[in-house]
Amino acid sequence: MKKPLLIGFALLLIAGAVLGRRWWIKSTDEVAVLAAGPAPAAVRPDSSTVVVTSTVSAGGSEPVLAKKRGRIRNIYFGPGEYVRRGAIVAKLADYNFVVAPHDGFLGERQVEVGQYVAPTTIVSTISKCGYLLVPIGARATKMAHVQAGDSVQVWATARPTRVVTGVAAPARDTTGGISLEVRIPSRAPLHMGEAASMQLHR
Repeated sequence: MKKPLLIGFALLLIAGAVLGRRWWIKSTDEVAVLAAGPAPAAVRPDSSTVVVTSTVSAGGSEPVLAKKRGRIRNIYFGPGEYVRRGAIVAKLADYNFVVAPHDGFLGERQVEVGQYVAPTTIVSTISKCGYLLVPIGARATKMAHVQAGDSVQVWATARPTRVVTGVAAPARDTTGGISLEVRIPSRAPLHMGEAASMQLHR
């Protein structure tokens, strides 16, 4: 009785392995095709839409100062990292801390472990906004019907398969012919400084 049961169990395991392998190959193939193919239908331009490209930012930056004298003991951040207000950015040897002044994205490290800093030493920079934004130029608004409060689909130009939705708002900085900006949550799969595309309705 035991031998037939063992044979049946072995056959069941083999069948499961074969089906699992077929599923895995199909799954990975579909992902590869999606990544290599054109943008999803949701962002394919047609006669009723226009696609414009801009650069992702976070409203400029400001310095994060040490505010204390001492030697840097530890650094707790990497470039581009998003932090909340009060997050520890670095620790000094006398157990004083450098903290983020508000929510935002940190820039490059300006100090090294072991370096002696003064209150005015710049440890890093932090974005002025706690969210990502993509500016829309005045020329684009003339080509499309977009105004404050509208939802706008945005994706990294280099990664068109990941589309997020932002909200148009009046631009705080109107230099360079900027009239609106699309505000996007900080967790969106976009990075400051990269090109982003937006689909706007004509």
